[in-house]
Amino acid sequence: MNPESIGDLGIIMELKDGLAIGTILGTDEPFKVKVRREAVKSLETYMIVLLNLDHTDFIYQE
Repeated sequence: MNPESIGDLGIIMELKDGLAIGTILGTDEPFKVKVRREAVKSLETYMIVLLNLDHTDFIYQE
């Protein structure tokens, strides 16, 4: 599956107050995503993530 067909890649630059703050790779567009409680421990700064196309949530692997 091609990740560009379902979302955009971004990099987390900061984890703060339940938010992941970062930029979309290739466009430098900023994003802020509220992090799911169960996912908080699995995220790190400078981590590459896949976001939905409107950049409001991560695409989680089941």
